[in-house]
Amino acid sequence: MKYPFYAAMICLSLISCGNNDNTIDDPKPIDKEMYQFQFKSYAVKGTTLYTGSFGSKTNPDESYLSKYWSMYKEPAWKKIVLDLKKNSIQLIAGNSADITYTIKIVNDSVLVNDNSGKPDYIGDFNKESATFTLKRTLQYMKRESRNNGDGLTIVQSTSFGTSQYENMFGDLFTTPSDMTKSDDQVLWSNIEYYYKKF
Repeated sequence: MKYPFYAAMICLSLISCGNNDNTIDDPKPIDKEMYQFQFKSYAVKGTTLYTGSFGSKTNPDESYLSKYWSMYKEPAWKKIVLDLKKNSIQLIAGNSADITYTIKIVNDSVLVNDNSGKPDYIGDFNKESATFTLKRTLQYMKRESRNNGDGLTIVQSTSFGTSQYENMFGDLFTTPSDMTKSDDQVLWSNIEYYYKKF
C-alpha cells in the first residue's frame, strides 16, 4: 500500500515541475550598462594667477583665460560613450582626437587608465540624473632667465582633472617666494564640461 502512494506522489511532482515554464524566479530590472552623452555647457570653476617679483596672487576673470587657451569654451569631444559593462569611456570628436580609455569608477569619480602607472581623474558620472561632467585644467608656468645662466622656461599644458596649489608649486618654483622676476608667472584654471544623455 505504501509503494503506490509514493509512486503517485512522484508522478504528481514530475507533472507539476514539467508545467513550470517560468525559469526566472526573481526578475529584476536590468541596469543600463551603456550611456551616450552630448555636450551641453561649460563653467570655469576658478582661475588662479601668481606673478613675480613677489609671487602675488590674483584671481582673474574668465576673459583672461583666452590669452592662454583660446578654445576653452568648447571641449575637444562633443560626445562621450560610457560603457559600464566593458569598463570603458570613449571620447568622440569625430576625427583623429577620438580616444578610448579603460576606466574605474569610485563613488561618482571616473578614473582612466592612460598607461602612466596611476589612474587619472577625468570627471564625474551621476547615474541618477544620467549626466557626465568632464574636468579639464590649464597649467601655465613662465620662469624668466636667471643670472646663474638658467634661460627662459615656459611650460603650458591642458589635461584631465583639476589643478591646485600643490600641483603647481614644487618643480619650476618651489613656493611663490621663488618668483623673483617681474615676468615670472604661475597660472592655472579648472573647467567643467557638462554632458547630458541623448
